[in-house]
Amino acid sequence: MNTRKATIPGTDRAGGQATVKEFSLTLPMTVSGLDARGQEFRENSVLSTISSEQASFLLRTRVERKTVLKLVISLPPRLAEGQPLALVIKGRVRSSEPVPGEPELRRVVLELDSRYFIGAEEA
Repeated sequence: MNTRKATIPGTDRAGGQATVKEFSLTLPMTVSGLDARGQEFRENSVLSTISSEQASFLLRTRVERKTVLKLVISLPPRLAEGQPLALVIKGRVRSSEPVPGEPELRRVVLELDSRYFIGAEEA
């Protein structure tokens, strides 16, 4: 697991910038929500990075900005004490950009909701 610091504008008390730790994690997950045509979808993906503010991942399905998506991120057995647990979190699409050289893939950045749930993987 690699970490890097991301600067988020307007998040400190003086209205300037604050530093947020962003973790590079490659965890399997399922993404669901509405696609660009308004149709429900469910797609397996892999988490790229996550912080307290946002998550990024690759997606084949086209999604629009501000669309609400649900992530079900499988937790490694060693973190979940051998139990099949998952982190379930929702957020709004901040950006969805084509991946250079991979026209069928888009890099999605999701602004995370402050609420989350950790439970059975089927959640």
